[in-house]
Amino acid sequence: MNIIVVMSDTLRYDHLGCHGNSWIRTPNLDAFSKRCMLFDRAYQASFPTIPTRTDMMTGHLTFPFRGWTPLPEKEVILSELLTQAGYVTMLICDTPHLVRDGHRFDRGFLGWDWLRGQEGDRSITDDVPVPLESAPEKIRTPERMQQHHYRWRAAHWKTERDTFVARTMQRAADWLEANHTHEKFFLYVDTFDPHEPWDPPQHYVDMYDPGYKGEVIDTPVYDYCDYLSDAEIKHTRALYAGEVTLVDTWVGHLLEKVENLGLWDDTAVIFMSDHGHYIGDHGRIGKMGQGPDGAWPYYEEVSHTAFMGYVPGSKAAGKRTKFLTQPIDFMPTILELAGVKAQKGMHGISVAPILKGRQTKGQRKVAVTSATLPTRADRSVCSSITDGNWTLHYRGANWPAELYDLRKDLAQKKNVYNRRNMAVARRLHRAYLEVLKNAGTPEEKFALRTELPKV
Repeated sequence: MNIIVVMSDTLRYDHLGCHGNSWIRTPNLDAFSKRCMLFDRAYQASFPTIPTRTDMMTGHLTFPFRGWTPLPEKEVILSELLTQAGYVTMLICDTPHLVRDGHRFDRGFLGWDWLRGQEGDRSITDDVPVPLESAPEKIRTPERMQQHHYRWRAAHWKTERDTFVARTMQRAADWLEANHTHEKFFLYVDTFDPHEPWDPPQHYVDMYDPGYKGEVIDTPVYDYCDYLSDAEIKHTRALYAGEVTLVDTWVGHLLEKVENLGLWDDTAVIFMSDHGHYIGDHGRIGKMGQGPDGAWPYYEEVSHTAFMGYVPGSKAAGKRTKFLTQPIDFMPTILELAGVKAQKGMHGISVAPILKGRQTKGQRKVAVTSATLPTRADRSVCSSITDGNWTLHYRGANWPAELYDLRKDLAQKKNVYNRRNMAVARRLHRAYLEVLKNAGTPEEKFALRTELPKV
């Protein structure tokens, strides 16, 4: 069986029509979802970009041990096992972090292609004017953005086909056309969009906020968003929505190539995202930061991710599951789909049976989303623990906790961490400690997470 995986960075679960969004246009992914099993409870684990991909490629939780680091050389990784099993393996990405600065996510693939220019990629020095369209204090790292991404955009973008996601999906479609006759292949496509800068072609922006005349804040500073006007927040949401629709358009182009090459009968296709982004939600803009209440919690807008998969011959088309899945499930799932023996000791659970319309063995009690665990009690690092019905945002005994009943309060506006609900908080916390213990969390880190804060 061939396998195609598309990862979309920073795509919010709630911004797809197939997950209930009514104002953003995503016709191609909505149509694709009708072929798929949709996971309504997919959550990030190790936050953010690089730790997530490390979870995916190793099947092990990253956040108990390390943070944003290169793919560990001594870890057995998915791409190596598939290549050893006779798969033609290819990585195509415009996400710069995977291969820039020695992160080595190309390791194990027979071939790889990095499309240059995204975010801070040092790919261009052309002498072209690069004006900012907003006050620099509203832009995250404005000088870096002008030097790199904005300069690339000014020098190279003429039509929609020049945007990063368009180039990436076209490159993937071209690769399929040239390689679909192999006995079996694994194509992993990683696009940085809709990660900021949110700069889709103007006709995409006009779908959501036509006639806007103010500042264009496409790479906002991660902070509480009171530095932006209501009109600026509205337009920033429109920029992001335009990016989401742009991603949908070009993923649709890749899926059309799958159709035209007649690959649906012997090719599994998975679409997923790694995390979301606050755009005025909870008074914040960004995905992480520090504030008077300590490290930001991973509310649904950030922790809840998209995950849908098609398997030839499956009876799961158009169905939904509440199975709690996380990126550590990616490696065992792909290995099972490929018929390759799973590695011992992986933290993930294969959801291949669910993708095929059957039950799977095991069910995790909670999904945990977390940055790298601290080694000092005075460091505020949030772990968000959910069972799909309740979510506990926890930073250790010295920091305030938050508890939400998602069945009544999906927007997580009413914190019910109080004496009345301590039994729920303790249950989630015990399950969290079980996750840490089973992962082999170092004792000096584990010891700092054993107590809940007092009410």
